[in-house]
This record gives sequence, structure tokens and C-alpha cells, in this order.
Amino acid sequence: LGPAISNMVKRTLDGLEKGKPPIRSSDGTGGTYLMQDPLGQEFVSVFKPIDEEPMAVHNPQGLPVSTNGEGLKKGTRVGEGALREVAAYLLDHPKGGRRKDFTGEVLGFSGVPPTILVQCLNEAFNYPEGYKHEAKNAKIGSLQMFMKNEGSCDELGPGAFPVDEVHKISVLDIRLANADRHGGNILIGKGEDGRTKLIPIDHGYCLPEKFEDCTFEWLYWPQARELYSAEVIDYIESLDADQDIALLKHHGWDIPLETARTLQISTMLLKKGAKKGLTPFAIGSIMCRETLTKESIIEEIVNEATESLLPGMSEATFLETVSQIMDSRLDKLAK
Repeated sequence: LGPAISNMVKRTLDGLEKGKPPIRSSDGTGGTYLMQDPLGQEFVSVFKPIDEEPMAVHNPQGLPVSTNGEGLKKGTRVGEGALREVAAYLLDHPKGGRRKDFTGEVLGFSGVPPTILVQCLNEAFNYPEGYKHEAKNAKIGSLQMFMKNEGSCDELGPGAFPVDEVHKISVLDIRLANADRHGGNILIGKGEDGRTKLIPIDHGYCLPEKFEDCTFEWLYWPQARELYSAEVIDYIESLDADQDIALLKHHGWDIPLETARTLQISTMLLKKGAKKGLTPFAIGSIMCRETLTKESIIEEIVNEATESLLPGMSEATFLETVSQIMDSRLDKLAK
């Protein structure tokens, strides 16, 4: 781990050892705990146990347990939210080059806070059958660096947000096919220069196995209708879904074929759309449904490719078919 992440872990542990309990957040649908520093004066990190995710067995918010393993969003699995949180951080590559591990530049292009997978044991967590201080009761979950902020985008109109800050969130969400981007999970911070910075959090519903629930709050903001800058287009051009899938596997996520396919197709769409000069609004609109029952354009593309395939055809052939159909659809949009 790099120094910043190591320090986050150390201060989180020191806080627990000094008797500063995790504080459960009232926000959200899962168990989310704010971890304190040793003096109890500030928050250091945010811990989300996998068994307290929405629809998981120990969810503290009273949600029903999933009967088929599917999460709140279509194409996600209960208990995989922490993996997706870590994946969003790993795949948020810095402008200077690809991320290989948890060292190097702390923040990537889109500013996802540093996030790792940890085990933690504390009586403040939700133990419906009662708490015992035993190793078997340690909870696995994501630990994310707490980012100082002035609230979320829910609390302000979008007019004041810098265009490049909105665009960096759009790149992340399109690429990861985020099924849960709303104003409440974009925090408002300040950079060292005093400029407004947007901080994307809550990525437990990114990289779904299907595109049905993709939702992007920023789609309706005026900044989404402005063209990407040359710098953003250069960054998009540098993305490589094959390498991203290999990176996730290297770090222990045996990523299912359907999830890997989502990443391949969404990265393909982002790169092709940016190259053709489409705005974030135009690209995002391809991924999001206009109504709950009307399939999105990306779903139509995937379905058309699926129907045209012969039995036994390879994944590479399938993706090439998707690419050809996508080119045809994008050519019509770009006119």
C-alpha cells in the first residue's frame, strides 16, 4: 500500500484501539460506518461490510433479504458491493499512466477516493444474534478514505459546477456503467486552489452484468451538453478494457464473463463516442433508458449482436459484432 492508504489504515486502527467507535451513517440503504481518528475529532475512513449491504443477511436498514442473490440494481449481486467499490478505485487511472496497484498517485482522473478491502471487528457493527469478540465475527468490507466535503450535489443546483469536473464524473460512470449515480453520491469539495471539486463515491453498483439500470444524474446538467476537451479525449483514448479486466483479476476479483463484457462494451462506447465528437449527454443517453420499460440503445445493440451470433462463437467475435452495430448506430447519431 502507498503511504496515504497505509496512513488511512493506521489511523483507522488507532481510532478503534483508542475506543473511538464506528458511527453508523443514517444515509443510504446499507450499513455504512464512519471511522474516527484516535482523538475522535475527525473521520478518517468509511467502512461498508458486505453482510450489511442492501438486501444482505445483516442489513441494518430493514430491507428484505434477496431471494435470488440479485442486488437492489439489476445485474448486481448481493455481497459484491465491496469488490465493486475497490474496482472503481483501481480502474480510475491517473492522467499520468495506468494504475497497477494501491501505490503511486493517490487520486485518479475522476477522483474516486482510495478504497481497499479489509476485515474489521467491532461491536458497533450490526450483529443481530449478539456480538462476541471472536475472529469469526470479523466483517469483510470496503474501506474508503473519508474526503472532506461541503455536502453533496443534491444540496446545490448544478450551475456552479465546473464543466471539467462534471466531465470527469461522466467518463467514470459511462465506463463503469454505473447503475446508481445520483446527486447524493457526488460530494462537493475544494481543491488546493480553492476551486470546486466533485468527488464521486458509492460505487457498489458499478459494473453490473447488464445495462438495464444505468442512471446518471449528471445527464440532465447543462455541462453534459458541452463537448469533451482534448485532454479528456486523450485520457479516454488511453483506456484499455482488456488490461482493466486483467488488473481486476490480478487483485483477486474473478470477474464474471457478463461483468467483463459490460466493461468491454461501455469502454468501447465511450471511446467511439468521444472520437466522433459526441457530448457526455449523447453518449450517456445511449446507456440510460428513457423509461423503465423502453430498452436503452446500448441494450438494443447488445440484443442485436446476441441474436446474430451462431452457437459456439467466441467472445471476441461477439464483441466485434457489437462494435460493428455500434458504429452503425453512432454514425446515425453523429449526423
